[in-house]
Amino acid sequence: MTDTRSRPYWLFAATLAGAALIAAASFALWGMGSDGFQHFTRYTARLAFLIFIVAFSAGALARLFPSDGTRWLRRNRRYIGLSFALAHFIHLGALTGFFISIGEAPDTATILGGGLAYVFIGLMALTSNDWSMRKLGPAAWRWLHLIGSYYVWLIFMRSYLTRLASETPPEPKIVFATTAALGFAALGLRIAAWAKNRRKPAPAAA
Repeated sequence: MTDTRSRPYWLFAATLAGAALIAAASFALWGMGSDGFQHFTRYTARLAFLIFIVAFSAGALARLFPSDGTRWLRRNRRYIGLSFALAHFIHLGALTGFFISIGEAPDTATILGGGLAYVFIGLMALTSNDWSMRKLGPAAWRWLHLIGSYYVWLIFMRSYLTRLASETPPEPKIVFATTAALGFAALGLRIAAWAKNRRKPAPAAA
């Protein structure tokens, strides 16, 4: 039986603390109106993205650079992924508050594209347990989490690359170049780990 004391539930507390700090700073510096909500939205998205990148890269890092640290990441990527889901749903709350504060609604493309990402995030969070894996079966469970994680990656990359290509980005382009580079680096790690696994020699016949 797994020792529950070894499970890193502190990740959830750290995520909540990070989001609370972002909220406090945003509203203290920019007020409780649309500017405050805009910054709360922006930086909770960054928080969620950074956690996502760690979860997205965990298995590849352990495969390519085995160490106590990378093995810990792979062993606990379920909890890192759940922390990402928590952070991104906090971002959704911040985003909802922002649109209410400006009296507008997001465009249809944002609702559909972003909405599907949240459907995947919700499904992956709800099935991040052994019971769901048994009920779905390993293959279906793996496909859900594989497709979902790549779709979320795509949504993040589309957002950052669009802003990087914009003539009037909301922040300096170096911000979006950095986040896009992190996303592509994570993808590169996964591809390299997949290629290494493909090159693994088959076991010799008895």
